[in-house]
Order: sequence, then structure tokens, then C-alpha cells
Amino acid sequence: MLVTGAGGFVGSYLVPLLEARGARVVGVYKTGLPRPEFGSHWIEAELEQPDEVRSLVRDVSPGEILHLAALAYPPDVARDPLAALKVNVGAIDILLDEVAARAPDTRVLVVGTGQAYALTRRDADPWKEDAPLSPGNAYSATKAAAEQRAVLAFERDGVPVIRARPMNHTGPGRPGDYAESGFARQLVRIERKLQEPILRVGNVASVRDFSDVRDVVEAYALLIEHGEPGAVYNVSSGIGTELRALLDLLLKHSRAAPTIEVDPALYRAHQDDRVALVSDPARIRALGWRTRFSLEETLTDLLEDWRTRV
Repeated sequence: MLVTGAGGFVGSYLVPLLEARGARVVGVYKTGLPRPEFGSHWIEAELEQPDEVRSLVRDVSPGEILHLAALAYPPDVARDPLAALKVNVGAIDILLDEVAARAPDTRVLVVGTGQAYALTRRDADPWKEDAPLSPGNAYSATKAAAEQRAVLAFERDGVPVIRARPMNHTGPGRPGDYAESGFARQLVRIERKLQEPILRVGNVASVRDFSDVRDVVEAYALLIEHGEPGAVYNVSSGIGTELRALLDLLLKHSRAAPTIEVDPALYRAHQDDRVALVSDPARIRALGWRTRFSLEETLTDLLEDWRTRV
């Protein structure tokens, strides 16, 4: 079993989960980065290089591939969209070409994003998988394009590709660049008196659909084994939550009592107080997927994790 992008936040949970279930997992991490400390088998590679991908598929001969590798932080993608195209679209094009040529029976899970759905009214029904995609930023546009490449691999080449379309997911280890993890990091720094008691936030009225990363990797493990080739599955809670509610839960479990200060520099250009982005996970629930962690448990664990990191 091959996992690309295995050294990242999600991979740090997915690789140990798959190994605990008896799989021999070969993780791929980007050339030049440190070798991850979890997992047993690692290969350093540049997935934008056809020769390196060819060697991967030939040497590992995986029965399953879980493709996580991506540039995933939207502001970084906006700053360098060409690099994002190379990683988020180019790499999967090379990988699926190689699988189609050498191992067309290999099951491939391609991880997209629920951000490719359109923003909608707060009272609208959550998006189902058959809804049209309407990416609102460069990141979601590249991931939507990668999904279409996966559809082509299935329809033209017969590769058994399954697509996952996750919404926001968080938990211990989440990078501090993301809103809720940034809140937790600031709170811990304030607890330790490493910063003044002012917590800076962006648009806390933004409504998004949050899940625990530990539930999300369970979904991926389920889909690579039981997902229907050619199908796409929302991976989400199905519940819209304001960022302000996440902040309130973190404050509830924090020993800090900061002043909340809105920083316009933390707003993202596409955010809007009046809309939400939520999806319907009924299709994957029909396969037996169930979440284990409440949002409060997730955020409490995230806060405790930052107390070990700061």
C-alpha cells in the first residue's frame, strides 16, 4: 500500500492506522524534508518527476494507493498558483498515467476538497456529491481539476479510482496557520505569558463544516477498501459551525482570558459572513462510517497538543 504526502498532518494519523490494521505501508515524503518519525517504510520522492513516479510504481507494486500529496494551505497556493498546479494537478496526472500503464487494477483513493463546492446560504441544505463544483479560490480550483483527472482515469483507462471530498478537519498536530489551530496556539502562548493577552482573529462569523482528523483517516481507510470505483464521497460532519463557536469552546478549556481583537490581515478574500460551506456525508455513512469525536473533544485535544508544542 502506497501513501503519497504521507509525512503531513493527515498522513501522521493515516499511516499508523493502516499499519495497526496489518497493512504494509510505504509512505512517500517530499525530497529535502526530514524523514518522518512514524511509520516503517519510507521513500523520498518528487511526484512532479515522471521518472521518480515510474520508479515508485515499479518498485513498490502497490495494490492500493492513497494520494494525499498536495499544496493545501490556500494563501500559499494563492501566492504561487503555478507551483500548486504542478503538485495538485501535475503530480496526479503523472501518477495515474503510470498506474494505467503498469498496474491498471490498482485501487487509488484521490483526496479532493469540499471547498470545491460553492458557498451557499446558511439555511441551505448541505451539498450532496452530485452538486456542481464551483471553486472559489486557487486551491479548490486545482483540487477540482485533480478530481476531473481522476474521473478520466476511471472512465478512459479503467483504473478503479475512488474520490474523497473532505471538508475542514482538525485535531492534534494541525499546523498553526489554520484558524482554529492558530487560536489554540495563541491561547497557550498567552497562558505561558509568551504574548500579550490579546487574541487576534479574522472572520469568526465564517461557517464551515469541521471533523476530527482521526475520524477522517478512518473514512479514507474505509474508502480504499470498500469505496465504489468511479464514485465520490463527502467526508464531513454535515453540520455548519461558526468559527466563533470554535473559539468559544477553546476559551472554555483555556486558562487564559484574552481580549479578542479582529485583525483584517487575517481575513481571506473569499470569506463572507452571510454564507456557509457544508456537505452531506450520507453516502459514506451508508458504508458504515461513523464519527467518534465531538467538536469539543477535538478542540480540547488540539489545545492540549499545543501545550506540548509551545
